Amino acid sequence: MSSGTKFTELNNLVKTNSGVFDSGLSKDFNYTDGAEIEQKLSSILSTVKDLSSNSAELDKNISDWPTEYHLSSTRANLLRGLDLSKITRVLELGCGCGSISRYIGEQEGIQLDAIEGSAIRASLAAKRCQDLPNVTISTGNFNQFEFPENYYDLVLYVGVTEYAGRFSERETDQEALQDLLALAKRSSKGDGVVLVAIENRTGLKYMMGASEDHYGIPYIGIDGYQNSTGIRTYTKEEWLAEISKAGYKFNRFVYPFPDYKVPTLMLHESCIANPVKVKQALNKIKSRDYCVDFDLGDSEKWLWNSIIEVEAIDKFSNSFMLLLSNDESKLIEIADFDVIEYQQILHNYRKKNPSFLTENDMQRQKFIEARQRLEKRVSSLKKDLLAMQNHADNLQNKIDLMTESRGWTALNRLRSLFGKN
Repeated sequence: MSSGTKFTELNNLVKTNSGVFDSGLSKDFNYTDGAEIEQKLSSILSTVKDLSSNSAELDKNISDWPTEYHLSSTRANLLRGLDLSKITRVLELGCGCGSISRYIGEQEGIQLDAIEGSAIRASLAAKRCQDLPNVTISTGNFNQFEFPENYYDLVLYVGVTEYAGRFSERETDQEALQDLLALAKRSSKGDGVVLVAIENRTGLKYMMGASEDHYGIPYIGIDGYQNSTGIRTYTKEEWLAEISKAGYKFNRFVYPFPDYKVPTLMLHESCIANPVKVKQALNKIKSRDYCVDFDLGDSEKWLWNSIIEVEAIDKFSNSFMLLLSNDESKLIEIADFDVIEYQQILHNYRKKNPSFLTENDMQRQKFIEARQRLEKRVSSLKKDLLAMQNHADNLQNKIDLMTESRGWTALNRLRSLFGKN
């Protein structure tokens, strides 16, 4: 691990016994997969010999979704197709347990500053990168740190920007997101690149009923995160608006499948106009729900084929990898590919109970309660509507009986004599 960088010096951070740089004053995010999972990860990272981003030894230790997310060699596929040969300084904001950090640190000539809000997760990232002297892991709320300006070639937010409002005092999620984009813009060089990986609010799997990743409830994102608690994903159109507001002149969208977390297929936006090639690649993909079992069967292949034919991959991709810069040539240089397919690694474990980050438990419960209230209201309205329909049917039956009676017929004849019909 590194002995310190310009960033750690600027913030007076000191390396602790865990290998993490800390001011001693930072407040922990309380963002966790749970003590049992973190203890398991610590034990694995302390005992395996191969900590690399392509470690078969780590893959063999995967037993559930949390261990897959933090240990799988598939995680680094997100970046493997990028040309990082001219990148020397990288800032990773929200590095988690160091899966992506590990891959970046393995690239020759790169110095990485990685920051994680959770002290426990930062210590796990330090274990993962313990033999990489070019990697510095720091802990703290990066909204409260100072960063060297015009300094980094690449700034990463992998699975981070959706939480912008959660750890900010801004009034809206969008304002908090703008703060993150502005931070990256100040910290990166004039020709620097910002990379964002995040779910698509209107991804196909969410449209088809998969759980929203952060709340474990279907359709929360599709419904626009009503009464947001600070966690929000965006559509491509919403991203384009935020990118423009942030002042980035150029962008590129890459579509990871089944999503950015464990991608086995990367589609550059340039390949959308090549439907044959894209269909062949997507026919092998199955979307995943990380809370419950989810399988669209052959329907998923047919849906993707239809989406490809109308060139709407950018609307329904389950995730995005965005590349932003004020130098278009850098975007072309760093992402010079169209379709990349990786070998799929299948892990043989069954989901048990859904596992959510504990800092979301209260928020998830609020959404569950709101959904239950909505369902009760809809049920009540259905009953009222049914009662009104029954009343209307009864009235119609009475009217029919009246109009068919002899008295009613006689009255109509009498009215006709006086021109009342």
